[in-house]
Amino acid sequence: MKKLVKPFLTEKQIKALRLRMSGMTQDQVAEVLKISREAVANLEKRAYMNVMRARQTLKVLEGMDLSDEVIILAGTPLTDVPRRVLDQADILGIKLVLGAEAIYQLVKRKARKRGDHLAAPIRIKIFNNGKIKLTPS
Repeated sequence: MKKLVKPFLTEKQIKALRLRMSGMTQDQVAEVLKISREAVANLEKRAYMNVMRARQTLKVLEGMDLSDEVIILAGTPLTDVPRRVLDQADILGIKLVLGAEAIYQLVKRKARKRGDHLAAPIRIKIFNNGKIKLTPS
């Protein structure tokens, strides 16, 4: 099976960390990897920095709750938009202030259209208070 995404750590960093976690000193790891002790220290430092970056990235992603947005692609019929928004609101357990007709009118007024279809994607944010915000993407 192919790796789809490279890890944040290089192969050498992974080897150095494995050896250090097995109880070896930096001098012993340097001997095994045939590099200097300073190079081992640098590998460790960079590896830990990469791990911290990965952890920070995960925190940022966890803070993004994209479930409260509906992205509707170009080419979608305008008449399909209200149902998609109302369905997502139902999934979120949010009662929207606007009904299907008002959502349709909002989309018709604010979105770029080509005939009765969206000419460009739109993003509709659903707020906990039942309001929505349409943003052309």
